[in-house]
Amino acid sequence: MKKKIFVSIALLALLAACDDHYDDQFNIKPDITDVKDIAMTLETADYGTISKLSANQELALSKDPEGKTYVEALAEVGTNHYFTEEAPAEDYLPAYLKSKYPNADEGSRFVVTYKLFSPSEYMGDFKNLSAYDLTEDDYKTVWGDKVKASFLSPSTVSKIPGLLKAAVNNPAAGDMKVVNYAYSQTEPSIGGGGDGGDEPAPSYTSVADLLKLTSKGEYTSKGEVVAVNAKSFILKDETGLIRVYQGKLVTCSVGDVVEVSGEVELAKQGMNRFSSKSVFKVLERKEAFTYPAPQTMETADLVTYANAAVPAIQYVTYEGTLTKNSNNINIVLDGDNSVQGSITDALLVDDSWINQTVVVTGYLAGVSSSSAKYINTFATSIVVKGTANQVTPIGLIAYSPIGNYTVKGLVTAVHTKGFVMTDGTGDILVYKNALPDEKVGDMVQVVGTTEARNGLIQFTSTGLAVISISEGSTIPNDMVPQVLSAAELNAYAAAPRFAYVSVEGTLTIEDSGKGYNYYNLAVEGVEKDLSLSYVDDSDVAASLNGKKVVMNGYLLGANKGGYIQVMLVSIKEAAAVAGLRSLASTRASSVSPTTSALYVYDGDNNAWKEYTTEEAKVAVVEPGVYESLGTDMIEEPETVLPAYLKQKYPYAAAESVVAVIYNEKANTPVVAEYTLGENWIETTSSRLVTTTFTQDAEGISAEASMYVNETFKKDLGSFTIQDVFMDGVSWVWKQDSYGYMKASAYIKATGNHQAESWLVSPVMNFKKSKEPELLFEHACRFRAENPADHLNVMVSVDYSGDVKTATWTALTVENWSDATDWTFVSNKIDLSAYNGQQVTIAFKYASTNEVAPTWEVKNVVVREKVEGESEGEEGGDAETPAE
Repeated sequence: MKKKIFVSIALLALLAACDDHYDDQFNIKPDITDVKDIAMTLETADYGTISKLSANQELALSKDPEGKTYVEALAEVGTNHYFTEEAPAEDYLPAYLKSKYPNADEGSRFVVTYKLFSPSEYMGDFKNLSAYDLTEDDYKTVWGDKVKASFLSPSTVSKIPGLLKAAVNNPAAGDMKVVNYAYSQTEPSIGGGGDGGDEPAPSYTSVADLLKLTSKGEYTSKGEVVAVNAKSFILKDETGLIRVYQGKLVTCSVGDVVEVSGEVELAKQGMNRFSSKSVFKVLERKEAFTYPAPQTMETADLVTYANAAVPAIQYVTYEGTLTKNSNNINIVLDGDNSVQGSITDALLVDDSWINQTVVVTGYLAGVSSSSAKYINTFATSIVVKGTANQVTPIGLIAYSPIGNYTVKGLVTAVHTKGFVMTDGTGDILVYKNALPDEKVGDMVQVVGTTEARNGLIQFTSTGLAVISISEGSTIPNDMVPQVLSAAELNAYAAAPRFAYVSVEGTLTIEDSGKGYNYYNLAVEGVEKDLSLSYVDDSDVAASLNGKKVVMNGYLLGANKGGYIQVMLVSIKEAAAVAGLRSLASTRASSVSPTTSALYVYDGDNNAWKEYTTEEAKVAVVEPGVYESLGTDMIEEPETVLPAYLKQKYPYAAAESVVAVIYNEKANTPVVAEYTLGENWIETTSSRLVTTTFTQDAEGISAEASMYVNETFKKDLGSFTIQDVFMDGVSWVWKQDSYGYMKASAYIKATGNHQAESWLVSPVMNFKKSKEPELLFEHACRFRAENPADHLNVMVSVDYSGDVKTATWTALTVENWSDATDWTFVSNKIDLSAYNGQQVTIAFKYASTNEVAPTWEVKNVVVREKVEGESEGEEGGDAETPAE
């Protein structure tokens, strides 16, 4: 008992001696914080949550209280499940993170991966888009007093840039106009009295005189077609040869005698040429055609040609190694890299030729210059050296006796019994007597026997062999149709020829009683109907029976009864085809627009020009479509535009891309990009982007991961140019058409000049930067042994708009291209020494009368370092693509 009492007393004494720290176990000190470090990827539902947060909706409304553009853009984040330029993640994710982690404290870090809408680069071209309808005064300006016509014709479409220049005040570079106008394929009659009389005979300008022109203008010439490629043909008269550029595949043949009317451009690839605004008309065919004997050229001869002040078109043969880079087919010559051959706008290239020594025969047609000089060649024959040429140009078969031949070409049209193919020199029907496996765009080799049928030469099905070479060429998708008058169609049976045409008439569909339909086209003024041969019934809607249609197809000769046979390519109701609708009178006082085209203002040349891009086809929805809808806008583009594109591009290849211009509201054009999969669908490309957000005393905000990203592919972007001084040159830095910034103070006629010019980035805020770095690609030649004597990459932290008043430091550039070639090399430079400051990067060019380098720069990026990425090494080849 006593022991228990003593123990109890001891325990009480021990407790009494203890300090009281009990409260400290439950009273959290204020310096203990909830610092988050979270990585997350947004789920589909998260985008809806972000768009509905009241804080974000208030922010969007504050940006544009009246127009509510940003409110709508935020709402679309929830429905489309990606962010956009109008609704950036940097603006709207902070409120979402705050709502999701309300107790997060300073120092918290959120790495968020999300979807960002990533449109094609060229879509940025359509920022300033509006409409312009030609007026009666515009038509009067075009035609003058002698002609009363309220429409444009093939010979006058080229007047549109001048009309826009007069009508649009103070346009800015890049402004775009959808021009709506009435159009007729038929030229108006001359004279205003209506008293009849013969049309005046055309006055032709000789090719020799065209080549001497020193100012561009409108001219008409006549001559023979002697060569064709995917975008042009060469016209020959008794005085010389000239290139006729069309920008798409023409369907004339060697031996055709044609009339060409339109604009002549000056010094394209060193020589004048007809521009893409010109139009041609086949007048007749020569009774015989042969190529001239080619002049054999060695490397030295080609170098002399490339350096001629004014090169001439001439027929030659030369050899070299064939290389292929994307669509550029070049011939590397032995012993001199400064000059190469270039197979201009090649229609047919067999990949088995790549890296082989080949013998090229064809017309030299000018020179394109950049890192090297490229001699543009219209190839009429390419064979591997040491092998015999077994292939006959298709255009020559029409002039050859019946026999066995081998041809290579592109399939341009099909029906249920065969296909038409072309190699540029001409067209031929390959009759298989069976449904062909070949598709439009296939390149094939055909070996077989020819026969005469319906007045033309074709391959017969007996002993026929068709070998596939490649698939998917888009060249045949956009051919130039010929437009024949009623008189020409009536005369066709007496002198038939292969011709891809566009014809308007009334379609009759009749059941043959044999399991297929008869399709005939009655054309006003034409004595006998056109007969559509071996038509796939699924290609023609039954609803077109008895209606006015526009038919594109190949004329395949005329049968014994004089009926023209046609291979159908496309057929549409005439009311929905603007621009191909015949006008009832060429003297109407007022005609509604029937076609539309897109023009862009070129600020460098102070001129309007038709807009094109290599990245996509450009389709402007024609007035006839709105007429068929009974409205002046397209309210449901997701329904209308796929059907429109299917009709407009019936043979488009998979993954084809079209930029469609349409009226979202009356006279309010917008653009949408569509891509062909199983059907045409609007392109909604998005990419995953990761951004780091941090929380400080001011709240949650994004850390910058990208400060500058300029390719210079099309323009300066956010950079500016400041010329400090220039002696005898008008510019130093300029955007080169091949997709980079180029600096030079060298002029061929006067040599090197003294100059200093800077290419300057925007000011970048490195307040929250961690490991910023500069990446760029460049190439240079004609420099000093030490490149930094004339070429420097500079950095400043006090630039305020004038390079002369700022303090600059030269950055160390490790990688320079070999001064003997134009190979682009890459550089990566650490900028972390400038963290927390306002930073500007500049490319400084300084030349003297002794040394004036040429410096090419592209793909300039300032960003936060990407973990795990390799250091920059030599980049791609700066080789200039030939036109």
